[in-house]
Amino acid sequence: MKITLDEGAREGAIRVDLAWELFLESKSTIPQGHGARLIPFTNWLWDELGKKAGYLNRNSGKELTLAIPALSEEALDFLLRVASFWADEVHVKKGGALSENLWRKPAVNVFDDKTLDGSERSLVRKDDQGYQRFFMPLLGPGRAFFRIELISNGESAARYHSHSEVDEYYLILEGSGTLRYSDKDVVVKRGDLIAKPTGPDATSQLIADRGEPLRILDMEIWHDRPYSSKDLILNPDFNEIIMRGPGWGGLFPNEALMSSEDFRKHYDEGYRRMKDGGWIPSKARGHKKVREKT
Repeated sequence: MKITLDEGAREGAIRVDLAWELFLESKSTIPQGHGARLIPFTNWLWDELGKKAGYLNRNSGKELTLAIPALSEEALDFLLRVASFWADEVHVKKGGALSENLWRKPAVNVFDDKTLDGSERSLVRKDDQGYQRFFMPLLGPGRAFFRIELISNGESAARYHSHSEVDEYYLILEGSGTLRYSDKDVVVKRGDLIAKPTGPDATSQLIADRGEPLRILDMEIWHDRPYSSKDLILNPDFNEIIMRGPGWGGLFPNEALMSSEDFRKHYDEGYRRMKDGGWIPSKARGHKKVREKT
C-alpha cells in the first residue's frame, strides 16, 4: 500500500489538516512534552485509515492520500510514523513534488536519549521534577502506554497506587531502589521486570532510596486504548481515589464510598452520602422508606 501526505490535496483525501487544528489547537506544530492531545488525534486518524484501507500494509491493495497542513519537522515525522504502520510506501508531496519513500520503522530505542528523531524529541519532558520521555502514540494507538522516567535519588516514580483498568509493568534500566509492593519492601536493580496486574489489591511504588538515580521503563496495558476507558486509581497512603477517563476527572477520600453490605441493605432508602463517608436522612421523592439516623 502507498500513502501520500499531500499539502495540496483536498477532494477525496483524509482531512488531517482540519483534524490537526481541531485536536491539537495548532496549525503546524506538535505538542511539547507529554503529548496527551496526540492520543485522541491518533485514535481518530487510525480509525479513518481503517475505514479507507480496511487492512494494514500490503493486504489493502490501495493508495490513500492524507491532506496535511504545512507541518514542522517534528509534526511531519510524527505523521510519517503513524502512516508507516499502514503502508509499505509513505511519501510527502509539496508544491507538486513527490518525495522518496519516507517509511519509518515501528521502533524506538529505550537506552539512547541523545540521537532522537523529531517527534521523539518533542515528547521529552525535562524540568525540576525530573526527566520523562514519552513513546505514545509514536508506537501506534494500541492498548499500551510507554515512557522512560528518571527518578532522582530520594524521589519516587509515583505514589503508592493501584489501577482498576490498567496492567502495569516496570523495567529497571539503570540503578537500584526499593519496590513497595502490597505491603512488602523489595530491593530492585537493573534488569528487573516488575508486574502489577489490574485490581485494588496490587499496589506498588518505586523509590530511588539507595544513593543513586533510578531509570525505568514504565509500561501500562489498558483494557481499551489509553484514556479511552475509565480508570479508578487507589492511593492507600492518603486513602484517596482518583477517577480518570472520558467524562471523569476527580479525587475523593476513600471513606466516602459505601461498603457493599451497606449498599445492599439501604440501596432503596432515602438518604444522602457525605464527603466524610457518613450520611443524612433524605425526604427525596420516590422513597417511602427513609433511612433513620441511629
